[in-house]
Amino acid sequence: MTGSLKSVYVKLVLTTFFWGGTFVAARLAVKEAPPFFAATSRFSIAGTCLIALTAWYAAKEGKPFPVPKGLRELALLFSLGVTGIFCYNAVFFTGLKLTTATSGALIVAINPLLTAVLSALWLRERVTLTQAIGLLVSLLGVSVVISKGSWAVLAGFAFNKGDIIMLGAPLCWALYSILGKKALATFTPLAATAYAALFGAMLLLPAALLEHAVLGGPWPAFSWVGWLAILQLALLGTVVGFVWWYQGVGRIGASRAAVFVNLVPFFGAMQAALLLGERVVLPQLCGGLLVVAGVYWGSRGTARQQAAVAVPKPTSGPERTGAEGEGFQERGEVKP
Repeated sequence: MTGSLKSVYVKLVLTTFFWGGTFVAARLAVKEAPPFFAATSRFSIAGTCLIALTAWYAAKEGKPFPVPKGLRELALLFSLGVTGIFCYNAVFFTGLKLTTATSGALIVAINPLLTAVLSALWLRERVTLTQAIGLLVSLLGVSVVISKGSWAVLAGFAFNKGDIIMLGAPLCWALYSILGKKALATFTPLAATAYAALFGAMLLLPAALLEHAVLGGPWPAFSWVGWLAILQLALLGTVVGFVWWYQGVGRIGASRAAVFVNLVPFFGAMQAALLLGERVVLPQLCGGLLVVAGVYWGSRGTARQQAAVAVPKPTSGPERTGAEGEGFQERGEVKP
């Protein structure tokens, strides 16, 4: 393995480490401020950085800043902000205010497989038996996590409210990712994510103001711990993670890079144990293993399906250029 390839793998592992840490950081942030205020703080910073990066890369390549042409492209980019930033972070921060970071990480781990299945249904791609089995195994794992392994909880629907709210996150992410695939036909991953963050922040701000008006009291303020959590969410979990992820996708392909996503729940639970003192109980461990096993199994079918239809075609135009100008065919997700 060459040194440059090793660095790609290191960056992908660090990216999943940062993404695992977002559950801990969000949990810390919502202890000090309401969910919409925390989400607005995150994406005000992340959106500004992503827009600046987009402008920098465009200038570096001697191209103008990417601007949507027509109402249709504008509406598509706006829909990314609605689904992937506003809706996703509304349930993400609200859910983590009511449940543990460990449970949140394990529940959201179903993201890749649910995205693949809904994408296949929406885009009329064939859903393979492997994908269906993987989804069922993952759903079984999620049910174990949210029920804490108790049949009484399942029978009586006595679930933790935060766990139920967190179930909305994979659905929002799946819709965002499907729309993102369409956006990537015109915009680079960096530009699409920058616009999503920008529109998302614009939607989150009035929601935060309404939240404050309803809750009343003094305007929320973060301690230094809270600001570290917000900076982790904005810079490491969003900006750095995004750039490194697509550098990895550009080098080794979306299917091979997607395998690293399975590390997110592990890193999330590990950091929650170290930084928040959360214990991983046996039902969470068993349910988490089922989720990861289902995602891994279903992703194998997805990877084979993508390999069968993918046409290697290096490009250099703005439509398919990676974060560092390396052409690649992206069939994965736009990650906030």
